[in-house]
Formats: sequence, structure tokens, C-alpha cells
Amino acid sequence: MMPCLFVAAKDDLDSYPMAIKDSAKICQSFGIEAPIHISVKERDLNSVFNRIVTAAEHPHISVPETEVGRSQKRYRHLVNRSLMFTSVVAAVAVVGLAAYRSYAARKNTSS
Repeated sequence: MMPCLFVAAKDDLDSYPMAIKDSAKICQSFGIEAPIHISVKERDLNSVFNRIVTAAEHPHISVPETEVGRSQKRYRHLVNRSLMFTSVVAAVAVVGLAAYRSYAARKNTSS
């Protein structure tokens, strides 16, 4: 997986508003930050270099989420829940069996 950043260059050209919304929706669907708007003409770099360094230092934050990644995440979540449920059922069964044996042992000693 490769970390990704979207940089919206030429922000000073007043692109149509739908382009800004569309690019934000695309970023949201991939699970990454909204585009970084910059304008070199207005000398507004909007800390783009700091964000690039941050993405390099923490690459796991800026990795886009694909459909395959989502399905793997759902599968892992299902497996983890199934294991948790099975563990709880096994623990209840062990406690129940121990309680029954204790009860049976007391019953045999009192008879």
C-alpha cells in the first residue's frame, strides 16, 4: 500500500464548486484527508510540505481504503467476533461444568 495525498493546485482560478465537492467525496470514499488547496500565485502553500512530511512519517494514516481492504476488514471483524463469542460460550461451559461437579461432589458426600 502506498500513502496518498490529494493536492488541489491552482486554487486561485476559482474552479467550479462541484469540483471541490467531488474531490472531497472521492477522498472521503477512499478514507483519506480532503484535498489540500494551494495557490502559488497568492503564496498560499497551506502547509503542504508539512503534510507531506507527516504522511511520510505516518504512512498508515494516508493509505487509501480499497474495496478489497474493506472486505478484508469486515472478514477480520467477523472472525474476531466469532472467536469472542466462542470464547465466552466455552468459558460459561467450563464454569457451568465446574459448578455442576462441585454440586455433585457435595451431594455425594452428604448422602
